[in-house]
Amino acid sequence: MQSNFPFSALVDQELMKRALLLNVIDPTLGGVLIQGERGTAKSTTVRALVNLLPTIRVVENCPFQCDPDDPPNLCDHCRAIIESGQEPPVTTRTVRMVNLPIGTTEDRLLGSIDIERAVRTGRKRFEPGLLAEAHRGILYVDEVNLLNDQIVDLFLDAAASGMNIVEREGISFSHASRFILVGTMNPEEGDLRPQLLDRFGLSVDIEGIQSLPQRVEITKRRLAFEENPQDFRRCWQKADAELAQCIMRGRQTLAQIAFSENLLEAAASLSVAMGTDGHRADITMMKAARANAAFEGRLKITARDLQLAARLALPHRIKKSPLQKARLDESKLQELIDQHTAAQSLDQEWVPIHQNRQKQSSPAKSYKSPVQCVTHLCPGARPLKHHFPWQLMTGAHPGRRFSLANLHKGGAVLGSRLPHHGEKPQDLSLIATLRAAAPHQNARNGKLGFQVHGDDFRLRKRSHKTGLALVMVIDSSASMRTNDRMSLTKGIISALMDDLYRRRDKLGIITFRHTAADIILPLSSNLRGAAESIEHLPVGGRTPLAAGLELGIRLLLQEKRKHPETLPAILVFSDGSPNVSCFGGDPLEETLFYASEVKRHEIQAILVDTEFNPMATGYGYEIAARMAASYMTMDRLHG
Repeated sequence: MQSNFPFSALVDQELMKRALLLNVIDPTLGGVLIQGERGTAKSTTVRALVNLLPTIRVVENCPFQCDPDDPPNLCDHCRAIIESGQEPPVTTRTVRMVNLPIGTTEDRLLGSIDIERAVRTGRKRFEPGLLAEAHRGILYVDEVNLLNDQIVDLFLDAAASGMNIVEREGISFSHASRFILVGTMNPEEGDLRPQLLDRFGLSVDIEGIQSLPQRVEITKRRLAFEENPQDFRRCWQKADAELAQCIMRGRQTLAQIAFSENLLEAAASLSVAMGTDGHRADITMMKAARANAAFEGRLKITARDLQLAARLALPHRIKKSPLQKARLDESKLQELIDQHTAAQSLDQEWVPIHQNRQKQSSPAKSYKSPVQCVTHLCPGARPLKHHFPWQLMTGAHPGRRFSLANLHKGGAVLGSRLPHHGEKPQDLSLIATLRAAAPHQNARNGKLGFQVHGDDFRLRKRSHKTGLALVMVIDSSASMRTNDRMSLTKGIISALMDDLYRRRDKLGIITFRHTAADIILPLSSNLRGAAESIEHLPVGGRTPLAAGLELGIRLLLQEKRKHPETLPAILVFSDGSPNVSCFGGDPLEETLFYASEVKRHEIQAILVDTEFNPMATGYGYEIAARMAASYMTMDRLHG
C-alpha cells in the first residue's frame, strides 16, 4: 500500500474518482465498472483508493475478517468462542484490496474442502477463498470482460447478497462477504453481457486527457513520484487526509439523509425517459445521490446530486444493440432535470417530455445470421469428429457456443471420471475417491485406518465452453454495386454480429478488391469496432477472391495456434467470379486451390452467393463444394 500513487495527485478523471468515493461511503451501491482505453490510470486510481480508507477492527487470525462488533455475521469459529464465554482476540488493521486474477477457478474464488486435512484426519474443513479475503475490503477485478462468465456471475451474486454460499463436495457452508467491487476493462477487448453490466451499480467511461497542460502535469507528477515516492506522498498527504475525513463524515451522516417523494418520482421518471430495463437504475440513482450529498456534507439531496447519480447509474443500462456504444445524452438529461426543477418550483406535476419510442410492429427488412449453420451444424456443414474435442487445450478464449469436454482444471464440474492411462491424479474428486475405496476396506485391513489405493482415484469430470473464431471475407469489388448488394450484405452482417455477441465469439473482417485483400478488423471480440469497420467499405475494382481466402486461412491458423480450443470458421460473401490473378496463375484455379485449403485445414465454411441472377456464370457453388462449405444464396438471408 505504501507504494501507491496518492489519490489526490491524480489529474482530472473526476467522474471516475467520485464513483469510487461514493462506493466507499455506501458499499451497498453495488460497485463500479470503469471502462476505458489503455493507459488512462484505471488501475492506479483503484490502488490509490486504499490509502483513503479507515482502519477496521477484526477478530485476530480469523480467515473471514469477522467484525467483533457485528455478532450476527460472525463465522462459526468466532461464534463458538463467544458462546463458550470467552472474548475473541481483536486487532486493528488497514482495509485490504484483493485482486481477482483472470485465471481464477471457482474453487479459489468461493473456497473448497481442505483436502490435505480431510485425508489426514478424516474430517471435512472449509478452506476460505478470495471472497473471504475480500470481506470488508475491496475486490478488484482487472480486465473483468476477459473473465469466464460463470466466475463473474458468482462474485456478482456475492456482492449483491453480502453472503458467500458454498454447496459442494458434500459440504454446506456460508459466510459474510461484503466488499466494494471495482471492475476495470478495455472495451476494445470485448464487452460484458448486458445481464452482467446491469449488476454493477455504477459505470464510468473514461478517455485519455487531450488537454496539453494536463498531459504535461500528469507526466511531471508521475516522474516525481517514481524519483522519490516518500517525498511525493508527503506533499499530497494533507489533501488525502481531507478526503479521508470526508469519507468518514459521509459514512456517519448517510443514514440521516432521507429520500423525498419528489426525488423518488424524478429518479423513476429519468429511468423511464432514458429507456432502461428493470428497477436497479432507480434504486442505484437514489443511493448514489444520497451518498454524494453525504460526501459533500449536506443532509438534503438536491437536483445536482440526482444528475450526477444519473450520469453514473444510467449509461450502462441504456438499451442498445451490441453494435452500438451506450452513451448518455447529457443534454437530454439536463433538460429533464431542469424540467423537474421548474415543475417543483411551480408546484406542478412533472411529466417528462421525453418518452420511450413505441416499438415498431415489424421492421421494413429482417435479416438472418448465416453463422446459424455452424451453430446447429446444418446440412452441408461438416460435423465435428468425435475425438476432436479431446485434443483441445484450455485457453483464455471466452466463447460459449459449444460445450467441450475438458481434461484440465477449469470449467463446470459434471461428476467424476476415471483417470486416463498415464494421467496424474490432479483435480481429485474427494467424495468419489472415498466412495470407490469404501467397499474394499475390509479386505485392506481396516485396523490401519481408511486406505486409498491408486485404483480408487477419481477425477472431476469437467466441461467448458468455447466459441467460433469467424473470419468474414467480403467481396468489395465493383460487382457489389449492382442490385444494392453491399447494403444487403451489411444488413446480414448486422444480424450476424448480434448472434456473435450473444455467443461471445471472435470476429475478423477481410475485404478483397482490385488486386489484393486487406484486413479491416483483426480477430477480436470488440463488435463495436467491427460495426465501425464495415460502415464505409470501399467498393470498386476487380475480384481477387483467392487473395481473400488465403488471408482468411492465415488469420485463422494464427488464432488456432494461440487458442487451440477455438473452432475456426470462414464466411465468404462473393458472387463466385474471380477475375484477377493474385499469385501468377489462373484466377479460378487459384481460388479453387485455396478453397481446398480451407477443407484441408478443417475450417468450417459458409459461402453466401451474392449473385441474384440464377442464369449467371459464377462459380459460387463449385467453390463452396471445394471448401465443404454450406452454400446459400443471399435471398435466403433477407426478407
